[in-house]
Amino acid sequence: MPLTFGDHYQLCLGAGMADDSRLHVGGGARMAGPPPAPEELHELIAVKVTRAPVLTYRLTGAGRRARWAPDPAFDPVHHVEYHRVPRGLSPHQAAVEAMASRPLSRERPLWSLMVLHGYADDEHLLCYRAHHAFQDGVAGLSAIRALTGDETLPPPAPDPGAASGLPKGAAARGLLADLVQLTGTPPRWHVSCATSTPGRRLHVVDLDIAPFHDIARDTGASIAQIGIALVAGALRAWSPRAWPPSHRRPRKMVVALPVSLRGRRHHSALGNHVAFLPVALPCAEPSPVGRLRRVVEQTTVDRIIRLRRAAREMYRIPAGPARTVLQLALPFFLRGPGRRLDVSVVRRTQEFPSGRDMFTLPPLAPGSAGMIAILHGDSAVSFSGVFDTSVSHSERLVALLRQALAELEADVRNHFPAGPAGGGARRGSPGLH
Repeated sequence: MPLTFGDHYQLCLGAGMADDSRLHVGGGARMAGPPPAPEELHELIAVKVTRAPVLTYRLTGAGRRARWAPDPAFDPVHHVEYHRVPRGLSPHQAAVEAMASRPLSRERPLWSLMVLHGYADDEHLLCYRAHHAFQDGVAGLSAIRALTGDETLPPPAPDPGAASGLPKGAAARGLLADLVQLTGTPPRWHVSCATSTPGRRLHVVDLDIAPFHDIARDTGASIAQIGIALVAGALRAWSPRAWPPSHRRPRKMVVALPVSLRGRRHHSALGNHVAFLPVALPCAEPSPVGRLRRVVEQTTVDRIIRLRRAAREMYRIPAGPARTVLQLALPFFLRGPGRRLDVSVVRRTQEFPSGRDMFTLPPLAPGSAGMIAILHGDSAVSFSGVFDTSVSHSERLVALLRQALAELEADVRNHFPAGPAGGGARRGSPGLH
């Protein structure tokens, strides 16, 4: 099966990186009880891949000849890892360090199950991770559902035909405008720690879902839009000097928000099928409701639909022109110091059996100082922030998300005191416009 434009993009990003695990993506869950025996997981995988053959595909060839093809020597033993974690070490941070310590082999399918144990007597950590070229975040969740539940993933199927060239007209202008926004130099939003050793830090915070539903009911905003607004609020509180109130035209913190291109024909969960929507975080806006309003204005359904249409044309470009486009564009996207902050949002549709909580393992692409992944579940919204170790006190930024939620909740009550019955916006209504 040919690689998509997104697969080439992720592979080009990873070329020459000292730590390719920075482009790994996945999810984990804290599980009650002792870890399962290796034989149990080997047997589980052997059974599940018959219903999800995508997990047996590996990267073959190189350049224009690169393809996804079944691994004739697939063996579940190669996809299970055990890591003993010293007591006192955060299991979330241990997961990131485990990914870096044991890279994925290009000779096999680019995924693994990691079992982390030893940090506590009554639980262990189960993590699924994959290279971002092999799967994006939505595909990774499908793989997790297939491994832990009853989901069936059909064999991968090639896309129907290839585009004759680059997108034209309005689609091309829209993609170019997005690229211009994404290649801008971000403001100095963090203080660098000059003495840090190379690596990453992962911080996770879970927020109760009830306030999100209350805010959504009164404003008409979605859970995803509320989560992005909270990131802007936390960043404003964490680094107030980056957004001085005296500036008439403050510098914009533009994040690349991944938008899934997957539809019914993409259930195989192979490859990378995302586009990037530029969203300027309204960190300079003092009002929490005002920040949410700015996020809603930039993430309308119409704008996302236009992006998906243009990106799907781009993804149908043959391998040769795709690599040429990427080789020309990537230097502009990655230029300058690593100051980008990225944000992603994924809706979780299944709980881990006996899992205490679930979190994401976000990637950290070249040029990015951090990424915050928002996982929307049934009872909580989980924020997983991964940061380069050069970002000083990154744990405080993630901790401020709880404060940002309380401030937004209070501000919404001030703006919509009567609630939906007395003039407040109903769910899905344009209450912020």
